[in-house]
Amino acid sequence: MTARIPLALVTLCAASLVLAGVPSAAAAGPSTHVATGSTIGGDNLLAVGPVVHKLAGAQPLPVVKATAWVLADLTTGEILAAHNAHMRLRPASTLKTLTSLTLLNFLDPKLQYKVLAIDTRADGSKVGVVANAKYTVNDLLHGLLLPSGNDAASSLAHAYGGFQRTVTAMNAEAVQLQALDTHAVNPSGLDADAQFSSAYDLALIARAALGVPVFRSITGTKSYAFPGKPAAAGAKRSTYRIYSQNRLLLHGFKGTFAGKTGFTTKAGRTFWAAATRNGHSLVVTLMQIGESSETAAKALLTWGFRNESHVAPVGQLVDPVPPASANATTTRTNSLSAVNASPPSAFDQISGENGMPLALSLLAASVVGIAMLYRRRRPKEPTSEQPSAVTTIGE
Repeated sequence: MTARIPLALVTLCAASLVLAGVPSAAAAGPSTHVATGSTIGGDNLLAVGPVVHKLAGAQPLPVVKATAWVLADLTTGEILAAHNAHMRLRPASTLKTLTSLTLLNFLDPKLQYKVLAIDTRADGSKVGVVANAKYTVNDLLHGLLLPSGNDAASSLAHAYGGFQRTVTAMNAEAVQLQALDTHAVNPSGLDADAQFSSAYDLALIARAALGVPVFRSITGTKSYAFPGKPAAAGAKRSTYRIYSQNRLLLHGFKGTFAGKTGFTTKAGRTFWAAATRNGHSLVVTLMQIGESSETAAKALLTWGFRNESHVAPVGQLVDPVPPASANATTTRTNSLSAVNASPPSAFDQISGENGMPLALSLLAASVVGIAMLYRRRRPKEPTSEQPSAVTTIGE
């Protein structure tokens, strides 16, 4: 049985460190979060390199060029095989899955947001939002998840009240999911100090997001008619097609119904995808992929569907901790209160890398002191990104 850290403690830790703008323990490198001596998801996930528990008739694991990956059953949460599951790595745009899941708790997809000029200046990939134009949250979520628009990420964050508020909510969501290798610094996944996740956490986050019908519908969409520039009075606003970057979906890999790509210079390729065959739904998450994301994901999913009945689980995707009480500081709502009521703060413009006030320093220090009462184990860091010998359990 996997032990859990008390919600009040971990939520306070996440919120304090995010508000303070300082790196979390994620910056320390690959590690797992442990409560009362038990690894989240199971101690087998501490193994360095591939780990699988083969039964009679099981085929060898495919050789996949990725530093870390997890293959799991979405229904049961059982992990069929894994490789450096808890290693903390940069998530790139797969972090947008957490952004979407978090903001869908608060923003009604039908409500509208008027884009700020700062949203249009986001670095990296863009969907093409126009300053002072209005878009529904649904439009922006499609722009976020299909072409991975960082301008859509900025717009959604400001729709909720700014980067600071959004990142705080994202980290609180990760804590509730027990995705404790994850620490967000911005809503887009662009490289930032102390922004990390793990293949295990990406599987937790994807599984939770796929339980939200709006998210599941959007991530399974191949293309979408995105609004263009505002039209003149009386004229119809034009649209243009935007497309998913999930090549498993676009190229018809059997059963594919969801996924999210990612890439930055420091993160390399990251990816997760989900597919269903013969009543079984599997999710694969990969980080620092050294080959085509499509090729790596196909290999693991194909192996999973062929061998699911010939392996015993090596770990478990844990359930979220119970929701916060009704009198929590942040109340989930379906309103866009105070949208564009004030300009972005300095925190927003520098993605949370500003200095830390003394009061928050003291708060963070006290929380960290309490958190140190909980033990943590760290797996050894692999000496190479090439797959190492498979750890086969029970043979």
